[in-house]
Amino acid sequence: MRMTNQPTPEDAVRISGIVREHQQWSVFWDPKYRLWRAAEDDPDSELYAESPEAANVIRYITAHS
Repeated sequence: MRMTNQPTPEDAVRISGIVREHQQWSVFWDPKYRLWRAAEDDPDSELYAESPEAANVIRYITAHS
């Protein structure tokens, strides 16, 4: 039986809210590694975060925006 590794609905809502506020960031859930990945959309930027905890990614985006 194959199961999909998904974030909690609450975390997905929180991430959606932060991306709405900080539209220069892209965020996605990586089901293989079970973590959030976030990167600033500027091709010259090296800002990148990954964490299984949505709160850590939100803190990083907020601190670097």
